[in-house]
Amino acid sequence: MKIFLKLLFVSIFMLSTVSVQAQEKIRLKYDFKAGRKLAYEVLINGDVDIEVKPSDGGQIPKNSARLQGKFSYTHEVTSVNDDGVLANINVIYGQSYMNTIVNNQVIPNTDVTYLKGKIARVTVTSDGKIKDFELPVGLPASLQNADFKKMFLIFPNRNLRVGESWIENSESVNDDNENFSITNTLNSTHTLLGIEKKYGHECAKVKVLASTSTITISKSAQIKLDGKALGKVEGIIYFELDSGYIVYSDLNTIINNVVVTQPAQDEKNQKDKASKITTILDTNLKTVTKLL
Repeated sequence: MKIFLKLLFVSIFMLSTVSVQAQEKIRLKYDFKAGRKLAYEVLINGDVDIEVKPSDGGQIPKNSARLQGKFSYTHEVTSVNDDGVLANINVIYGQSYMNTIVNNQVIPNTDVTYLKGKIARVTVTSDGKIKDFELPVGLPASLQNADFKKMFLIFPNRNLRVGESWIENSESVNDDNENFSITNTLNSTHTLLGIEKKYGHECAKVKVLASTSTITISKSAQIKLDGKALGKVEGIIYFELDSGYIVYSDLNTIINNVVVTQPAQDEKNQKDKASKITTILDTNLKTVTKLL
């Protein structure tokens, strides 16, 4: 669930800006203005299949569940340096929830509701590179793996004609957590489809195709949990041309998450292999983001 939430946060809090330099071409460009506040709502619906495999060969029935959630948040640009190269942004969380529905029984994720009123801070350059980010103090453990390094798309340093694409490939390792080492990879292709009206805004319409990988490895002898999450994302994002903010996005995400857990080894317990449990989660999500 921690890996799933981390991937979810990446897709929820992505914000980009654009500007038009010619009628035939579009230059995608970040435009930070101190004091600007943008309020968003994210609606999430999906299905998840859960399969548990004990290493002793025991059989546990596969379970299915539905996911429903809403996240609300505000982006506030608190400061921009004199040449506009570096900006500091607050992500202020509003009322949010995430529910798992099993056999018509609603099971709320209380960790997500805890976000209300919390503030994350991000420092980003004008080309979309995250220089630093700070999560709210006192977050529950399931939310502490949230990674804001891909919050902004990195745009090409050129004008784009309709139909042109740009590619982003990256890999990062996070060893800041004392219990886990986390390796993230991203391979994405973005294509400018054209200019369209969306909710009364003149927008650049961009198609997204991406694959992600998150590998989590235990560093602590007390916590034996290793995971691998593979994801695919496909959808559309609309960027408002004059002001540059996202107006609307509709993304479909498929995640295969395999987590292996086992007890910590000690002198009296040498049966770790017999106690090992593999959990497989297959998740299919639809995430819609709207500017309020």
